[in-house]
Amino acid sequence: MALELIPVIEIGYNNQDVPIPDKYPFWEHPILWDKYNSESYKKAGFKDELKPYLGGSSFYRIDEITDSNLTKLVIDHTQEMRAGKYDRELACALFGGYVLRIDQQDKYYPQCCGDLSDIHYWEKLANGEDGFYAGHPQPKVKVDSKTITLDFYVKKSEEPFVPTLENINVSFDISSLKAAIEIVKQELKSFEARLEKINRENNLNIEEIGELLIWNDDNY
Repeated sequence: MALELIPVIEIGYNNQDVPIPDKYPFWEHPILWDKYNSESYKKAGFKDELKPYLGGSSFYRIDEITDSNLTKLVIDHTQEMRAGKYDRELACALFGGYVLRIDQQDKYYPQCCGDLSDIHYWEKLANGEDGFYAGHPQPKVKVDSKTITLDFYVKKSEEPFVPTLENINVSFDISSLKAAIEIVKQELKSFEARLEKINRENNLNIEEIGELLIWNDDNY
């Protein structure tokens, strides 16, 4: 079993007065939504093209976001905190999270309110602990001695997973998850170095910027 956790950032900027597509859902009309997102980003001031992880979505792999675009994202994300409009304790990590990919197939995407600090929930899951949360809705979790099963069943009256998942249940080895976590943590450390460089070069003066925008350890 080849299991990966792929870190992605969710980039919004849907308030740029660009006409919103009238065809839904985005994953069934990716060309239309990619065009809308691209025009929104350009109008918002992103200099480089952004290639989505999933066509039509607002998810972007952290290692595919250019330094220019990442700089703008960091500045915008922290602007109100740096201006003193709220305390650091109320700030959150960069939105997004981790795509669960098994044998080259995406099984689960970050959901609403997910962020990069959700790596801690994946670690807890690998250690057999309860409380998995990577945004809402969230799957039901079953852990035995060697295997983890995520149950994505939702009633029609309940909030659906986005995008729609093909499999109601996904099972994988705990050992495979632990290995994937170690790999993705190295990628996050490289990403943290990029954040530190942005912080330094733009005089943002954010103490422990990686702790703020990635790890957020105090909340776990």
